[in-house]
Amino acid sequence: MTQPVSRFVNQSPVPRFAVGPTKAREPHLAVVYATASGEVVCVDGRPLTPGQQVFSRYRTRYEVDMRPQHRSAVLRNNPLVSRDGVHAFEVTLSFTFRVDGWTGAEEFVRAGLTDPLPLVHGHLISLFHGAGQLFSIEDSFGLQRHLNQLCAAPAHLPQGLVVDGCRASVRPDTKALAFLESLIDADWKERQDAAAHMPAVGGAHRGGQLDAIKQGYEIESTKRQADSFAGMLTNSEGLIRHYLVTHPGDAAGAFEMSRQLESARMATAELQNQRALGLFQVMAEKGLIVAGDLDLLRQQLTGQVGMATGGHVPLSATAPTALPGARPWDAPAAAPAQLTAGAPQQAPAPAPAHQQTAPGQPQPGQTVPGQPQVYEPTLVVPVQPHTAAAPAAFSGAALIYLVLDESLDRGSVDELNRGLASLHSALSGAPGVSAALRLCVLGMAAATELRLPLDTVLPSTRTPILTGRPGLSYTHAFRTLQALLRQDVALVKTQRTQVLRPIVFFLTGGVPDEGTGWRTAYAELVDQDGSSVAPHLIALGLGGAEASTVRTLATRPEFGFMAAPHQDAASAAHSVAAFLRDTIVGYGQRLGAGDPQFALAAPDGFRSAEDAL
Repeated sequence: MTQPVSRFVNQSPVPRFAVGPTKAREPHLAVVYATASGEVVCVDGRPLTPGQQVFSRYRTRYEVDMRPQHRSAVLRNNPLVSRDGVHAFEVTLSFTFRVDGWTGAEEFVRAGLTDPLPLVHGHLISLFHGAGQLFSIEDSFGLQRHLNQLCAAPAHLPQGLVVDGCRASVRPDTKALAFLESLIDADWKERQDAAAHMPAVGGAHRGGQLDAIKQGYEIESTKRQADSFAGMLTNSEGLIRHYLVTHPGDAAGAFEMSRQLESARMATAELQNQRALGLFQVMAEKGLIVAGDLDLLRQQLTGQVGMATGGHVPLSATAPTALPGARPWDAPAAAPAQLTAGAPQQAPAPAPAHQQTAPGQPQPGQTVPGQPQVYEPTLVVPVQPHTAAAPAAFSGAALIYLVLDESLDRGSVDELNRGLASLHSALSGAPGVSAALRLCVLGMAAATELRLPLDTVLPSTRTPILTGRPGLSYTHAFRTLQALLRQDVALVKTQRTQVLRPIVFFLTGGVPDEGTGWRTAYAELVDQDGSSVAPHLIALGLGGAEASTVRTLATRPEFGFMAAPHQDAASAAHSVAAFLRDTIVGYGQRLGAGDPQFALAAPDGFRSAEDAL
């Protein structure tokens, strides 16, 4: 629609004294006459006769083409924006326009139009204005049907033109089209994977059945083999016999094993006999063996030697009857008491009342003639070294405020709600951690609303829930927070509790509605000289938040964090939720251990706001 189209075939002055016949017109032309004062007339589209021209007051003759003109155009300068306000539709129009008969020719000349295309273009733009906002960028066919309904009837313009035959063709813009194509490709791939999944599952089931059958046969074979060798001895001879059965062609190997076993038994028996004889000689020299012990001692020593060499020497099930004159083995007559090295010797303490002996009975440790002497060991209780006392738990209160953006998308709000539930579970399940903490949760949007009043998180404390809402006002959030801080700090101090400077975690995902008008409220909130309840503010930005704003919000440079540019809002919200849980729980643990120092590390995927500038 950039090249002009003229409907005037000819424009000439009306001759006064023309000789000969008047110039004829073609059937598709309408002849229009105009006076010097601008009056326009079309005499049924016919030209004036020579006589009429002599006495006519008309000065200009126009020949207007009434044939239809077909054109197509693309709405580039006035695109139709979709419902999301970001993407636009590409609209291609095909239409026909013409002069509306002789009356239309008069109006066309009267309008003084040279090129009717801008007029037609303006009519179509006004007809379609705002239509794209009724449809999402994915519903291009819905918009196309709507546009064709709007321009289905012929449009009669006041300038003598008729626009009809209009047809619209609509497509998403390039970026949205690429996105939709990726969704279609993903759906196709999902369907292909689902189709390939079925035979893969069948193959896995069939393979598992074959493996189970093979394993069953192997178990049966092992069981039959175990049953076959169940009657064999499990000693060395039985193992050699087993080897000979499983390797019938290696009789020489089995014989060599048997010969080596006999040689080992003989060498072991000789060694054990020498040791037993040496032990017997020592015991005899010390007077530890009496005549009644000889037979039993011999059988025991012989049995031990036989078992050591792999043989089986049967022993009597019961000890032999004691010979006359035999007696138990008395304790040594003079065995010195054993003391702990370095420990002083002490007199034995008086026995408790329930352990005291009757008169005439020997006391513990007392020697009685004719009876074996029993020695009581000296008990030495080790003294534990003195260790420094652990630091006492912090007895005050740390006030924690979470100001969370509820204007984020639904996925991000859901991630934050899961994080709040996890934080509530961690604190309510650990009273030692939550005892020194007071938690408050605020939802920030066009207005800031209280989701959890300041309190110690206990199992009976309700879990705060965020609600997605439009708008974003920092000013309202700072005013609300300042009022809560004054009220809460005064209330906690009435409990005679030491209050640490409050800590505020401030999460934003966009640009505030008031522009930079929030700075006054922020300055009043964090002014430590003018307010005794001014908090430390930790700022977290994701999505559409600006790094410069996040850096300004943080009360210290190390307290401002920005999500990575490529990280989507839901993933960043998940990282923030984990960061809040771990930071707050860790702070409570340190307070419980008596350490009020506050430690901070960047959330996963975030970086310093200064580095993001």
